[in-house]
Amino acid sequence: MGAIPTNNYLSDNCKNRIKPSLLRDVKTEALLVFARTSLERYFSELGEVNMQNIMNSDEEFTYVYTTLGKLLTHLQECVVNVDYLINLAQVENKHPAFKVLSKQEEPLVNYYNIMAQKVRSHYDGKPAYLPELLVICVLSEWIQGEEKSTHIYPFLNDIDFLELIGKFEDHRKHFNKDNECKISEIHELSFKVTEKLKSCKYKVNKNRTSKARKKK
Repeated sequence: MGAIPTNNYLSDNCKNRIKPSLLRDVKTEALLVFARTSLERYFSELGEVNMQNIMNSDEEFTYVYTTLGKLLTHLQECVVNVDYLINLAQVENKHPAFKVLSKQEEPLVNYYNIMAQKVRSHYDGKPAYLPELLVICVLSEWIQGEEKSTHIYPFLNDIDFLELIGKFEDHRKHFNKDNECKISEIHELSFKVTEKLKSCKYKVNKNRTSKARKKK
């Protein structure tokens, strides 16, 4: 079976991908992959009717979800989602042309998985609650709390993450579930996710070939 052109495979998932040249910026890209994936799934599950009901019910939340919708549009333009990473892993064995690309994406996959595993273990098979707030809090924690650069993703500078969080804070009781404050839970989870990402280290094994030669 012939190789599939890798550029076509990429363009199907992301039109104008912004690929960081520095490994440290790949962590920010991984966070944006997480954000795009979470928002896509959230809006898809919510559906147009429910979304319209939310938009019509409260002016503050019209602002929140309009902003998130614009953010998602930007992300879909320049950041891949997890489906791209999953599909790439599945096709690399069938099409040799993808092996090099897959190797290049290893740091991104590694960083993304660290965050996804933390969220999965937190909910332990239960449905995630307020995933849209988790996206906002994680981005705020990373960009503002950790002061990470957004120079290659300038659209992030147009979003007031603290104001978005404030809209949820103003309606804390509305989001309580089973007599628990879910807003506080999301804040705690977002901190754990960003701490995991911050502490995660990916090392390129540059000595793989030389070590093999030494054994001979």
